[in-house]
Amino acid sequence: MLLILLGIGIWIVIRFVLGGPEDTWICDHGNWVKHGNPQASMPTTECK
Repeated sequence: MLLILLGIGIWIVIRFVLGGPEDTWICDHGNWVKHGNPQASMPTTECK
């Protein structure tokens, strides 16, 4: 039981702490692509 709880705890840390932001804009081949549901509007800076 302890190993299961430890495994779940490690998974949560990896997923939410090390996983990075889910709701953001990503630059992909010169185009801004929505990832998740970002609150901010699409960036106006150039995407390279």
